[in-house]
Amino acid sequence: MYDPDTDKKTKIDHVEEMILNGINNKKIPFKTVLMDSWYATQRLMALIDNDRKIYYCPLKSNRAR
Repeated sequence: MYDPDTDKKTKIDHVEEMILNGINNKKIPFKTVLMDSWYATQRLMALIDNDRKIYYCPLKSNRAR
């Protein structure tokens, strides 16, 4: 549940937790992650890439460099 006032976590923190929970705890088999451009951060793409998953997301012009 996204509740930054209580847990002080960002949306990126929550997405990272969901990905890691799916991989490490729930053992959900997946190969690909589809995400919105808002989540196209180096931190999340590296996390996904390090687990040898493929990610697809549009890039905003301010993140294309």
